[in-house]
Amino acid sequence: MSYTPDYPFPKLEYGETLEVAPGIHWVRMPLPFALNHINLWLLEDGDSWTVIDTGYNVERSREIWDDSLGKIAGGGPVDRLICTHFHPDHLGLAGWFVEKFGTSLWMTYAEWLQAHVAVSETVTHDFDRWVDFYRDNGASEKMTLGFKEVREAFRDPWYRLPETVRRIQDNEVITIGGRAWHIITGGGHSHEHASLWCPELNVLISGDQILPRISSNISLWYTEPDGDPLRHYFESFDKFRHIPEDVLVLPSHDYPFRGMHGRLDDLRAHHQERLDVALEFCAEPQTAADVIPSLFTREIGVFEFSFAMGETLAHLNYLVTEGSLERHMGDDGLIRYRRVA
Repeated sequence: MSYTPDYPFPKLEYGETLEVAPGIHWVRMPLPFALNHINLWLLEDGDSWTVIDTGYNVERSREIWDDSLGKIAGGGPVDRLICTHFHPDHLGLAGWFVEKFGTSLWMTYAEWLQAHVAVSETVTHDFDRWVDFYRDNGASEKMTLGFKEVREAFRDPWYRLPETVRRIQDNEVITIGGRAWHIITGGGHSHEHASLWCPELNVLISGDQILPRISSNISLWYTEPDGDPLRHYFESFDKFRHIPEDVLVLPSHDYPFRGMHGRLDDLRAHHQERLDVALEFCAEPQTAADVIPSLFTREIGVFEFSFAMGETLAHLNYLVTEGSLERHMGDDGLIRYRRVA
């Protein structure tokens, strides 16, 4: 029987807001790419407000925030911004909040550092290195050149990044509006993603770590070719199992839902199915690019290519770590995976 999330609220249009729990306001914004929306959260915090995630660095996002803050918070003040992770749809307007409201940025240190490295376009975000990595794994010239063109088109996704941060850590308890919120960090989608759980309200702000219908992208990066992000993702599931089944989950994409434990089981089964398909496909040596069509039934264009390649490699490396696949480089310079006999 397939999993079906329980959605307790009506859909919101972009720019609309809704109080989904006492003192927690849902703000929905558009994004300028295929995943076309993000959910953001505005929390009453005594005489001020705390924002969870910001949206992408575009004028429309700033207009929606101005309007939402005017309607809900009387224009501010916003003393604290908590960002779940460094991706620009979550951290993109952090500098704008700091500049406009004097807001303090709170996030895990690994995510804050990753953002600054990404902005510098060095180390983790050297796109020529990405292209070489994809070529080594069998990507066509069309896809690698298209990937670079797409990335060039999405420059400056972050407003000026804040130069200071208040670090948050796993198991830390933060008080917001007189209520305790527990930080739960997890890997896989990003290195030190932070979710927030409030036992008093039975609310989990899950960020991208738990989504109700789509699976967060779990990708291998060229900086960590022997990495195992899918295993890190699975391991994070255990950190949410103590939360009650009827918790209201506030995800960054799709809609608020209930049924978290069933969704965790569903996500595990989804990825296990992909692992089984990849293992079967690699009865003969295959590059990661060869494996992509077996894992993704829809057509993969240049925009989706890097996500598909990264996720395919994450599944293949998981199987290598398990001892089910072996990885080797051929005389042609291409990396291939083959099922262990």
